[in-house]
Amino acid sequence: MLFNCKEDLKGPLEKSNDIPSPPTNIKVENNAGSAIIRYDLPNEDDLLYVMAVFSSQEGNERIVKSSVFKNFISLEGFGDSKEYTVTLFSVNRSETRSLPVTTTIKPLTARVKEVYQTLNVQTTFGGINVKFTNEPEDEYIAYTLIKDSVTGKWIEYDRLYTKAKELNYSIRGFASVPTDFAIYLTDKWKNKSDTLFTNLTPLYEVEFDKSLWKNAKLADDSYMPRYSELSQLWTPGATTYFFMKQDMPGLKLPNWFTIDLGRPYIFARLKVNGVDHHNNWKYSQGTPKNFEIWGSNLPSTNWNDWNRLGEFECIKPSGLPIGQFTAEDLAASTAGHDYDFDIQPTGYRYMRFKTLTTFGGNADVMLLELTLWGKPVN
Repeated sequence: MLFNCKEDLKGPLEKSNDIPSPPTNIKVENNAGSAIIRYDLPNEDDLLYVMAVFSSQEGNERIVKSSVFKNFISLEGFGDSKEYTVTLFSVNRSETRSLPVTTTIKPLTARVKEVYQTLNVQTTFGGINVKFTNEPEDEYIAYTLIKDSVTGKWIEYDRLYTKAKELNYSIRGFASVPTDFAIYLTDKWKNKSDTLFTNLTPLYEVEFDKSLWKNAKLADDSYMPRYSELSQLWTPGATTYFFMKQDMPGLKLPNWFTIDLGRPYIFARLKVNGVDHHNNWKYSQGTPKNFEIWGSNLPSTNWNDWNRLGEFECIKPSGLPIGQFTAEDLAASTAGHDYDFDIQPTGYRYMRFKTLTTFGGNADVMLLELTLWGKPVN
């Protein structure tokens, strides 16, 4: 056994003393935070890859390789628009480099800074609302900081990862007092945007008292359950969900149910939790996609007695087809989706949840929980 053993030495694929020719006809295409260098490959059989060597923004050496099946090399992750010297080598199967050839790139402004220009922050109930546009659907982390009123130091309060094209989210949990906020973005290369500083006063809100809620059971409502009663949508600690009965007579979309909230409120925001404990039900089947919320103090089957408080759409962050999920999709499904109402002058005791469309086209609407916040009206 000892005589049959030998050391496994790592080395080049082939042994050759030939020096490959360098790439020629160099052309540079500068893009947002990146550059593409195109070239003609030398006509040599043992060529393995082309290598680019350059210094990063921090002054560290970076090496990027591109196979011989491509005539270009992509360099990414630049946060500023300045010139960088790039040295190119052809490398053969013996890991022998060609003579160097240099070129200069000047990436355009990084996309994280372009996205920052679309950032819009405004006050909302219990916190602030943040919006920005991310057309290429790049990866970003949005940071929200607040200033400690005692120490004057900035403290990280919220961190959100996203690839969504249009982001609209709210950060809650604040009293209705003037508060200093700071918001900035980073990309996957740790490039950082500018920081937006603002002082805003969140609007006053309280959570609606679910112990007062009842099923109003109006004549044209659809609330016949397949498993559990409609009241599961507001029963504290409930682990069950509400499914409309599939074979309910005349069941179709749109359909609706009515909740007696027990007292009038000015509606501020709504959280909708979809059925979440089985992936086949997430963003699928009878999960509401487009829906309306209506309010009234004179509940009846006559829609003239109702006021539409908002029309909303549940957006799956990735936009992937039914049954396909990203980590962001799964996190959003578990957390539930928040919807803000326009500020209203009047409070309402009765609410109608009217489902217009569902993700799977099913008419048997399925929900886990509804939660509302706003201002009680005496």
